[in-house]
Amino acid sequence: MGQPVQQPPTWQYPPIPIPQPPGPGRRRKQANRTRGLLIGLVVLAVLVVGSGVTLLVRNLGDDAPQTTNSPSPVTSESPSESPSPTPSQASPTPTEAPAPAQDEILTANKLYTVGPIAAAKCAEPPFAPINFTAARNYYNTLLPCLNRTWSLAMKKAGLPFRPPKAVVYAGKLSSPCGMQRSVRASYCGVNATIYLPFTVDNRYYRSNPVYARAIMLNTFAHEYGHHVQNLSGILAASVARQQKMTPNQKLLESRRRELQATCLGAAYLGANAAFIPMRGPLLQNWKFLIAHTGDDYSRPRVHDHGNRVSNYQWTIAGYNSKQPNACNTYTAPEARVA
Repeated sequence: MGQPVQQPPTWQYPPIPIPQPPGPGRRRKQANRTRGLLIGLVVLAVLVVGSGVTLLVRNLGDDAPQTTNSPSPVTSESPSESPSPTPSQASPTPTEAPAPAQDEILTANKLYTVGPIAAAKCAEPPFAPINFTAARNYYNTLLPCLNRTWSLAMKKAGLPFRPPKAVVYAGKLSSPCGMQRSVRASYCGVNATIYLPFTVDNRYYRSNPVYARAIMLNTFAHEYGHHVQNLSGILAASVARQQKMTPNQKLLESRRRELQATCLGAAYLGANAAFIPMRGPLLQNWKFLIAHTGDDYSRPRVHDHGNRVSNYQWTIAGYNSKQPNACNTYTAPEARVA
């Protein structure tokens, strides 16, 4: 498969845009919004049911209602200041593998041969990010669980494994991938670090604790998906070939990369669903989150992560199959990575 290329040092991977927390369960008084949110729910339920997307959740469990019974979202948080997938022009030119080798790394990676990934058999850590220490403890306790599942998968594929770091921060933090600004979590491949902004998690928690729990769990699994891409060479090969593409092709390549990370994260959640456990209010809120996640909610709108339908379908594919082979976005037709 050739040697994987090195990624530019300023490259980072923010997660898919997510909507703000839904209404019920909020701790702050927002009576003036209630009527508008309920109206939005009715409209959204018609749209979602009409699209047929909700049919795909049938394998996610029977103990939670359909996503259309959840409260409606509002506008998402603004994306990071550099949403474009194009690496900085100031970055050093990476050492590139020949194009056929890059394509093989992406489309026929050893990662796709491992079959269903093993459960770490870890329960979700205590969840209450009321302060910085509590948020940091949550992620640091969850990290070894993902390490166990993915180290076993990488060993089975004959690929190297090294654990990533998880850094919880407040305010701004300088990183090899640029300044982290408490907008959303991100993954930096240069130092294999997941950056997690406490202020974002805490704000979601104060608004709706259960929805915040679903967001934090889903986001962390997604960012770890980028680490799996990094270890397997997929991430660097994708970035390298992206540099030679037209603007529209670059956006398509970014969507393939992001949707794969989403699928890989969902595969972990599916494999560990019985142990987290994914049920009750957590599963209900997670279902709502994945049905309302994508470029549709980003402001300004940049089509680099995939729309709501694509995000939902790839999440379901990973969760239900529990295997990386279901996450091969690089051989999927463009309609599936829209």
